[in-house]
Amino acid sequence: MSDVDWMREALRLANAGTGSTYPNPCVGAVIVKRGRLLGKARSDVTGGDHAEVRALVQAGRAAKGSTLYVTLEPCSHRGRTPPCVDAILGAGVTRVVAAIEDPAPHVAGAGVRRLRAHGVIVELGLLAERAREVHRHYLHQVARGRPFVTLKAATSIDGSLATASGDSKWITGEPARRSAHRLRARHHAIAVGAATVLADDPRLDVRLVRGVSPDPIVFDPRLRVASAGRGFELLRPGVLYLHTHRASKRARAALARTGAEALELPERDAGGVDIEAALNQLGARGVRSLMVEGGGRLLGAFVAARAWQELWLYRAPLVLGEGRPVIAGVGWTSVADAPRLELLRTRTLGVDQLCVYAPVSAPRVR
Repeated sequence: MSDVDWMREALRLANAGTGSTYPNPCVGAVIVKRGRLLGKARSDVTGGDHAEVRALVQAGRAAKGSTLYVTLEPCSHRGRTPPCVDAILGAGVTRVVAAIEDPAPHVAGAGVRRLRAHGVIVELGLLAERAREVHRHYLHQVARGRPFVTLKAATSIDGSLATASGDSKWITGEPARRSAHRLRARHHAIAVGAATVLADDPRLDVRLVRGVSPDPIVFDPRLRVASAGRGFELLRPGVLYLHTHRASKRARAALARTGAEALELPERDAGGVDIEAALNQLGARGVRSLMVEGGGRLLGAFVAARAWQELWLYRAPLVLGEGRPVIAGVGWTSVADAPRLELLRTRTLGVDQLCVYAPVSAPRVR
């Protein structure tokens, strides 16, 4: 096998574990000597060993004189775990092939420089484009200071999230719903609007597949959920409510009693939570990626703010007529003003179709 083959395996490992290691990126590592695989691993959960260390443990003493293939530059700082560079040097690895540098300020080439200073051959850039795609959530948040945003919607063929009465279970079939849960598992946080909570009482966890549930966030300008007097699934510790000054003292007190966290943010023109301010605050908290599930008005607010990087649209072969639109509360006076999208990929899921889009005007993080 070639260098490219080994790096592809490291990238496969990293991609498979995306979502399980937040706030850390999920890195893939492979150790090879004279064409023989000695160890391979992806990052453990936060606080556990990084991919390089886990692979070195597998290789044991045989790692001396080996090549390490890794999807992201090894760290040289001490965080929750010791520096990976120390483990690499201690194991006697003589060559490191890294797909891309880690742009985080506390790394930013320091790992590469230290390895080279100790005589290790370091090569950068192998399958770099694929590595940037695999690590796009992490790279975006480091570069922009705010989470990578994925909009997700399940609609009828004529673009409705639900019937006029609000019924939406189930528009798509089980294969599409499993895909949506896999998408949840790949994100650090997941957001819905207050209307969705009041209507559907969602859990926003990962159930249909194996994976780590994202952190729930509710955009609720007036804290209507806390005021409703019901035991909603999302009135609990670990859930963050984003509200404006319009939330009453009674609603804030009611929310506090549930253990959920509240964060007051500026108000946008339409009366909702300002999307830009929300993303800046989430980025400052280290949220790497945010999946926005709806409803239509929250999706519309993100679209209007042009504050998203991908749209995952699950379309079912149903016609709902005058139902609830997937993008609500926003409009343009002319076709020329409307955002143009780039189709990234499509997939058939049972009878449903998944289309993944990106805004044409939004360059991918490099």
